[in-house]
Amino acid sequence: MKKPAFVSIAFVAFMLLLPLILTTYGIKLTSEVLIMAIFVMSLGLIIGYAGLVSLGHAAFFGLGAYAVTLIGEHVENSYVLLLAAALIAGIAAFVSGLLFIRSSGPYFLMITLAFGQMIYAIFYKAQSVTGGADGKSVSAAFSLGFGPIESRLGFYYVTAVCFLLCYFLLRIFIVSPLGKGIRGIKENEARMTALGYNTRYYKLIVYSLSGMMAGFAGGLYAYFNEYVSPDLLNWMFSGQALIMVIVGGVGTLIGPAIGAGFFVILQNYISSYTDRWPIVMGLIFVAIVLYRRGGVIHIALLLWNKINLKRRKDRHPTNLHKEANGHESAEG
Repeated sequence: MKKPAFVSIAFVAFMLLLPLILTTYGIKLTSEVLIMAIFVMSLGLIIGYAGLVSLGHAAFFGLGAYAVTLIGEHVENSYVLLLAAALIAGIAAFVSGLLFIRSSGPYFLMITLAFGQMIYAIFYKAQSVTGGADGKSVSAAFSLGFGPIESRLGFYYVTAVCFLLCYFLLRIFIVSPLGKGIRGIKENEARMTALGYNTRYYKLIVYSLSGMMAGFAGGLYAYFNEYVSPDLLNWMFSGQALIMVIVGGVGTLIGPAIGAGFFVILQNYISSYTDRWPIVMGLIFVAIVLYRRGGVIHIALLLWNKINLKRRKDRHPTNLHKEANGHESAEG
């Protein structure tokens, strides 16, 4: 069996067997981590592979959450509600992307920030519909056609399957011709334009896909939390997602997911000991960024490579010494 296939199977098995060693609270916390991981992966997609840094991505997450909440008052089918959450967020991303993709760099960052705050203000002021600052409870029960899923374990497996599907679909997308074109645009947009690529078209596609995934994560979060508020649309939530991407590792798929887990678990752990947890978390994140700009995933890879190198030195000290000094190549 090839190594990538073995790693993927081991990863899936780990996700399915993880609840066996977790407490009830641990299962709940892990479900939240997986939902946040889907959301942060959607942001990491446009940052790491398209070079589009957004501070308004929470708008799509919040739109998905409110779609489940508001439409759920009239429709009970969870498949329809999650699909509606993804489509509404995707349409919002497509329409806004038609305007935003024309800009780049700090201009794109600021215009997405303004867009997110505009959506936040709309939902904050529409108190009769959204509940305003007080938020709104989710009345729709989560069901996949076999009765309501009320247990934390059952919901965990739903979020785990959704996370795995999103992750592997993104992997397929990244290695597809469309994904390679998007990566090429990030590396050198002028050259891709000279080769005949419509770079705005490619950016719009990946931006819309990212918005759809964020909306889907928002729909899952509405079922998980059973309550939504305008805070889900605020730029501060977008900033937290951006921090998760950077801490996890930009330019990878699993990095943002690790960053989401690192952020959520650390936040819950530190806040149980002190009310000044934002200061502690801020110091930790600054240390991570200063030590290794690639984030947690690159720090882990660096440690893994050092461990492997030490093992090789212990097993074949003579060969490694020759390779380091160039003797072996000279003899060849």
